[in-house]
Amino acid sequence: MTIAQVLSAIQLGLLYGILAVGLYIPFRILDIADMSVQGTFTMGMIIAAVFSYNRMPILGIVVAVLGGAVFGIVTGILHTKFNIPSILSGILTMTALYTVNLLIASGKANISLIGKDTIYTIADRLINNDQVTRTVVTLLIVILMTLAIAVFFHTRTGLTIRATGDNAAMVRHTSINTDNMKMIGLSLGNAMAALSGALISQYNLFADVNSGTGILVVALAAIIIGETLFKRNGVTLGLISTVVGSIIYRFIIAIALKFDVLPSYALNLISTIIVIIALMLPAIKETRERKTKKRLHQELVNKYLNDVNNLSAEVEKRIPGQRTNGKSGGKNE
Repeated sequence: MTIAQVLSAIQLGLLYGILAVGLYIPFRILDIADMSVQGTFTMGMIIAAVFSYNRMPILGIVVAVLGGAVFGIVTGILHTKFNIPSILSGILTMTALYTVNLLIASGKANISLIGKDTIYTIADRLINNDQVTRTVVTLLIVILMTLAIAVFFHTRTGLTIRATGDNAAMVRHTSINTDNMKMIGLSLGNAMAALSGALISQYNLFADVNSGTGILVVALAAIIIGETLFKRNGVTLGLISTVVGSIIYRFIIAIALKFDVLPSYALNLISTIIVIIALMLPAIKETRERKTKKRLHQELVNKYLNDVNNLSAEVEKRIPGQRTNGKSGGKNE
C-alpha cells in the first residue's frame, strides 16, 4: 500500500468511526437496537451537501447534527411513549427519512460538490496540502468528539443514561424518568451518525440518498472489531476501541480491494464476512480457554491423586518396618 492509500484508510476509518460511535451509544450503552442511524447518516450527508452547495459548509454540518438529534428524539418518542419496539421504531424512522432526504435534496437522488467549498477546502487554504489537511481536520474532529462524549458519560446525566441501559427498572425506582434518558441517548447517537454523514459528503464531494445502504454493518463491524481487541472495559475505552476498530476495518477493506480478493461492488459482502469473523473470534477464544482450564484442572487432579497414592505407598512401607522393630525390641527384653 502507498502512503496515500494508508492515509485514505485512516481518514475514512476516522470518519466512519464517528458513525460507529453513533451506533455504539444506543447499541452498547442503552442496549437498544437503533436502525434509524442508517437514515440519519444519509440525512447528514444530504443536509451538509445542500448547504455546501450554497457555500455554507460549516453551517451545514451544524444543521446536520441538529437534524440527526431531532430524528433520534423521534425514534425515542415512538419507542418510549407509544411502546413500539425499538428495532421497529428505528425502521419506521429510517423509512420516513428516505422521503425526508429527497425533500431536502429537492427531489434529487444525488448532489455533487465538485468545485464547491467544504470544511476541508477551507482548511486547505491554510495548510496547502490536501492529504495532510484531510487527516489533521478529521483527526481533530474525532478527538474532540470522543473527548466530549466520554466527559458527558461521566456527568450525572451520562451516568444515569448508562444506568438506564444496565437496569432501567432500578433507575425508575429512584424516581428518574428513564424515557427521557433513552431519548437523550438516541438523540446523541443519531447526532453522531449525522455528523459522520455530513463530513463524509464533504470529504467525497458527493452525496446520495442511497449512501446509507448497508452502513449499519460497517458500524457494527467497527464495534465488534474494537471489542474483540480491547474487550468491554468502560465507556471511554469503548469509544476509543470503536474508532480504532473502524480504522482497522478500513485497512482490511483496502487490502481486500488491492489484492482483488473480491470485486469492488462486493463491499457489503466483505463487511458481512468481517462481522461474522469478528463475532466468531470471542466464542472461539472462550472455547479454547474453557478447554485449557479443563485440561489444567484434570492435570491438577491427576497430580493430586498421584501424590496421594505415593504418600499412601510410603506410609504403608514405613508402618510394617515400625511393627517389625517393635516385635524385635520385645524379644530382647
